Amino acid sequence: MKFNNDIKMAIIGFAIISFALYSVKPEFMFDRDNSFKQFGLTRDKTIYPFWLVTLLSGIIIYLCIIVKNNDYI
Repeated sequence: MKFNNDIKMAIIGFAIISFALYSVKPEFMFDRDNSFKQFGLTRDKTIYPFWLVTLLSGIIIYLCIIVKNNDYI
């Protein structure tokens, strides 16, 4: 299976953003003991879990690359 350059760039961007978020460990995604916060609406949970932020950023990166190259049809 061949990967075109758009998919390769999206995977690289996704990996970079995921690594950066994991290295920084923002308070709204991680507990004090550096574990992931669960998805939820209570005080000890978050509406921005790591998996959701990285998933959406990967999709947005891919869409931006496709739109930039006019390759969306």
